[in-house]
Order: sequence, then structure tokens, then C-alpha cells
Amino acid sequence: MEHEKYFQYFDRAVLNFYRTNSHAYHLKEDDMGGEIRISDNWEESMEKEHPYIELKFAFRKLDNEFVCIGVFMPSFKDKVSEKDHRKWIAFHIENPSFHKSNNGFDRWVNRYINGSWEVDDGPKIKIERELKLINSLTKIKFKKNLFKHDEYRLVNYPVAENNEEYTKSILELYRLVIDGMEKECLVNISNHLEINLTDKKKRLNSLKEIIPKELESKIYKPFNAINRKRMPIHGIPSKGIIPYTAFETFNTDLKNICNALGELKNWLEDVINLDSESCLKRLESLSTFPELNKPPRPEFKLAKAQRMVGKTIEKVEFGETGFHEDVHQGEALNIYFEDGTAVTFQIGSNAYNIASDYEALKPSDIHTDIMLFWAEKLMNKNEEK
Repeated sequence: MEHEKYFQYFDRAVLNFYRTNSHAYHLKEDDMGGEIRISDNWEESMEKEHPYIELKFAFRKLDNEFVCIGVFMPSFKDKVSEKDHRKWIAFHIENPSFHKSNNGFDRWVNRYINGSWEVDDGPKIKIERELKLINSLTKIKFKKNLFKHDEYRLVNYPVAENNEEYTKSILELYRLVIDGMEKECLVNISNHLEINLTDKKKRLNSLKEIIPKELESKIYKPFNAINRKRMPIHGIPSKGIIPYTAFETFNTDLKNICNALGELKNWLEDVINLDSESCLKRLESLSTFPELNKPPRPEFKLAKAQRMVGKTIEKVEFGETGFHEDVHQGEALNIYFEDGTAVTFQIGSNAYNIASDYEALKPSDIHTDIMLFWAEKLMNKNEEK
């Protein structure tokens, strides 16, 4: 490989420091690698104990099936403090021998070294996307998310190749996709389908009862597999802590859950008859709309605005208004309707009053504008986009 000489390799245990200090650092991972950066809570006063860092790293499989960290050293030098550098050196792997199959590492090199953004994301990032799409469907239809969270920072790949670290990762995945299912939303879906649930408190059983029999192997089975793997975690391992291909096994679990979520999303689109992408765009666009908690002043302006309901727009004019030294500068929006009526949107202000209190300020020094935010329409499952 052309860039091989620039890589150095480290044991994944080095990531433990950043995980245990999640108040200062944000660790994001996928099957091909990850990134460490300071968290939103990081402040300059924390620099001495928790130095600034912004580092991307790759995962690469060794010939013993275990996975290590690969770092492109030219970027490492500029992105890591001297204190962190010493920490990483302690986990350095001398003369590693690599597995002949390294799909994740090859994709990382293609994206971050060769600059190819056609590289597909891995299952962990895809899971977050599928959860967002599923939640958008149920939020629109039932006013409730099916999953409490569509992103959970504690779901990460095992930091070591043993059964104990694997079970820790399974537990966090369980918390996201099983413990995180909202019982109330499952009940809403069952009511929509006119299905009586045996026990509304049991999430997995409710999921099994609402989906068609032919989808059990694709949706219920992968979820139940995570549930079965999580169940023994409360006890002490009968064989103790033993070597285990934790990374690869957990990555397979993530792929299975990702596929199950995709099937669940497709089924929900069918039974609700809505396109999940349009639901997500709708919710994202509505988030820019301000919350109205008081009537306009004076209140008669509401009746004027309501005259627009049901009208068909013929023409729109939008631009800056003419200059007047006693009025703030700004924009206006004129809308003409097919029934011959028209309405104009202009921004009022107290610019003149403020300017009268400050000698150096003129009303025309103040500028306002009109910002437009569209809420996208909802689309049926098979509607042409």
C-alpha cells in the first residue's frame, strides 16, 4: 500500500482513557475507524488534565483475527498533545502482522487518504440513521418516538478482545434498541393495526405480536438474539474472562440489528403509508418554526392573516423596501392571490424610538430581513419524489 509507511499501530485499550473521561472527550466509532475530539463540555481550564485532541483513527484486523488501531502519523503529530502522545506510545504495537482481509481498513484509507466520499458507512452509523427514520414515522403518525434515543454515545466497539469487553458492548446495544423501545408507541401501533397485545409491559413480545409472521426472522429474531446475549450479564462468567474475537462478533451483531431496523422501517412505511425520508425532512424543517405562545399585538392582526386560508397564490414579490431615513432598512414580501386580493409581509420595529434616545443612531442604521423556512410535505410510501 502506497501510504503504509506512514501508519503506526496501537492496542485498542488506549481508548479506555477517552471513554472513562466522556465529560471531556467525545469518542465516535464505526467498523472502519473512529474519531476522538473534545466534548461540548470541554473548557480551556481543563487543558492541563484533558488536553485538546482532534484525531481520526482506523481499525485494522491482525492475522490472529483481533483488531488494532491504525493511525496516520502525519496527522497524529499535529492533532495530539505531548501528554497524549506519551499515553499512546505505551500501547504501540511493534511489527504487527495483518489479516489478508481488511475491508474496514481499506474503506478508511479510501475515504480519508484517497478522498473518496463514495465509501459506505458501517453498521453503527447506519443504525443511527435507521432509528431517526423510524422515529420520524412514528412521531408523525402517533406523536411518539418508537425509540427513546436515535444516538447513544456508549454504544462502542469492545476495547479488548475478550468475552468481558464484548458483554459490555452488548449491554449498551441492548439499552439502545431494546430497553430504549417505548412501550406506549408499541401500544399505539398495535391499536392502529387492531391487534390486542398479550402483555403491554413486555417490549420484545409486543414487537413480535405486531409484526407479520413472515417478518419475525428478519426483525424479531435479531433483537431477541441481543436480548439472549444480554441476559447472562448479571452473573459471573462461568469460564472467567477468556480471549474472544469481540470486535468482529460485535460488528456482526451491529449488522444484524441494522438490517432488522431497516426491515422494521420498511414495514412501518407500508402500514402507515408514509415515506420515512419525507417524515424526517418534515420534522427537521418544522424545528425551525418558532413556537407561538401568545396572540399577536394587536390581536385583530390574526383575523387579517387568516384571510389567506384556502386562497390560491398567483404571484410572489420579494425584495428590499425603498429607503426612508426615518424608517429601518428591510425587506418585504408581497403575495397576490387569484381572487384579486393581495397581502404584504413587512417587519415592524421600534427603531425610530430607539434612535430618538441615541444621538449617533439613525433609524435607517437598523436593518431587518425576512427569513423563509419551508416545512416539507409528507409523502406516501410509493409516491414519486
